[in-house]
Amino acid sequence: MPIYNQIGKTYNTTRKADPRITEKILQQLMLHPHATVLDIGAGTGNYSYELAHKGYKVIALEPSEIMRNQGKQHINMTWKEGFAERIPLEEKSVDGIICTLASHHFQELSLCFREMKRVLKEDGKIVIFTLDPRLCEEECWLFDYFGPILKNAYKIHPPMKDLSKLLQEQVERPVDIVPYPLPYDLMDQFFFTGWRKPELYLDKDFQRGTSPLAKEEEVKRCLDQLHTDLENGKWHENYKYILKLNEYDCGHFFLVV
Repeated sequence: MPIYNQIGKTYNTTRKADPRITEKILQQLMLHPHATVLDIGAGTGNYSYELAHKGYKVIALEPSEIMRNQGKQHINMTWKEGFAERIPLEEKSVDGIICTLASHHFQELSLCFREMKRVLKEDGKIVIFTLDPRLCEEECWLFDYFGPILKNAYKIHPPMKDLSKLLQEQVERPVDIVPYPLPYDLMDQFFFTGWRKPELYLDKDFQRGTSPLAKEEEVKRCLDQLHTDLENGKWHENYKYILKLNEYDCGHFFLVV
């Protein structure tokens, strides 16, 4: 939570719900329009708001006070303070659960998944949008510049198959893995969204809105090298083929129960 008390101050500058991710979440949820949906790790409520706007009754769960204080408001939204390990809801009280790029901040995944099972109705749906950086390490140029940061993320992100297996064990239901290659023009500017826009990583607002780049002392060397290679043309010489792609597999996927 401390990192989000820091980056939460400017979070809404770059982190906006992308309609394509919203639509993918809705497709996987497949719930009736007035269902109750719990958004775990809601941040400032960008995706909570979009679902509320569609008619869902959304409970936005977020531990960071800074994030909640900037949270979006909607008549169909209710904000709650709390952690995924201790969801402050009654058993079998929600029709669906979403979690968008937040599961890597959970402290104890097994407990979080058991809590999801506890508050979810018997026929409820779970949709988790997350990533496994290992899936793109050999091909993605970002590892050439941010390798130390991304490899540290391995300590946080379990491998995709292990994460899927753990979720299946804890909720005792089958889990589908749905890959999600990233479009080049996502509105929600999380770390990998700059795969076709290397200059984005030098933008201060972008840096403040994504947790891997928020720790400036750890990333300065990486950013300095990228800045140098953009100026001398080395980046374009090595990776100009990237600029012709419309989407790129950066290891993101949905886990669907």
